[in-house]
Amino acid sequence: MDKIVTQNIGEDNVKRLKIVLLSFAISFSLFFTKIFAQGESLLKIYIVGGVYFIVSVIGLLWAFDFKIRLKSLVYILQGGLFVFSEVLFVLLFFFQQFNRIYEGILLIVLLGFMWVITYVCFLMVNVFNVSLYKNLPLIQVARTASYILTLLMVYFFTFSILASGFPLYVIFPVIFLVYLFVLYMQFNELGMEKGVIWRRVVILSLVNMFTIVPFIFVGSSHEIVAIVPTVGGFVGGGLLNLSNQKNIRWQIFGYNILLLVVILLAVYISWF
Repeated sequence: MDKIVTQNIGEDNVKRLKIVLLSFAISFSLFFTKIFAQGESLLKIYIVGGVYFIVSVIGLLWAFDFKIRLKSLVYILQGGLFVFSEVLFVLLFFFQQFNRIYEGILLIVLLGFMWVITYVCFLMVNVFNVSLYKNLPLIQVARTASYILTLLMVYFFTFSILASGFPLYVIFPVIFLVYLFVLYMQFNELGMEKGVIWRRVVILSLVNMFTIVPFIFVGSSHEIVAIVPTVGGFVGGGLLNLSNQKNIRWQIFGYNILLLVVILLAVYISWF
């Protein structure tokens, strides 16, 4: 019995080490990708993001020793999609070549943050994968982490699409479809009925999309605009999942006040 427990602990440690190495390699290889990029174009940035997506998926399969089930692929693809979104964000945020030292320092700090959240993302995928084989008390923690990472994906994708300079007739449908896909993956993990999931996802995607419309037309900073649908996703998700409680009215009031404050701050920063 002790031998089996020791073996399981050893396998978990090896898996954790692989996840650490994978997340580190993905995050900090971006530094060299950016430094040595010559004449990068928008198409090249999206291709690089696609390469990182594939590397993430294959890397997670390697970290799990290919011990997965069919449903595991959904979680693994979600992890790859998160990496894709953050790679696009980093490369588009630093679209031009560096001409100041502080920009390089800022990139290193940002990549350090990316390493942490990528590591958390891969751990989340691991918990979901293991939960397919046995009950885990950490599953609720993984769902919370998934919710937070989904909001980050909303921010990364919103910024990336806006920063890509697409025409408006491309921006709106693309953003809406991205929101649909990302939010569907998140709500699908909660075990809801398909009809309920799609209804909530469509409503939340429409709300998120319409919150950024005024800022797009006034030419606001992409970094600021992307915050609005991120907070909108948090508020909308909270409102759609409210339970019957005594303080439900105060919760609704608090969520709406939060969204209003963020929108007003975004307007103030953009116009003043």
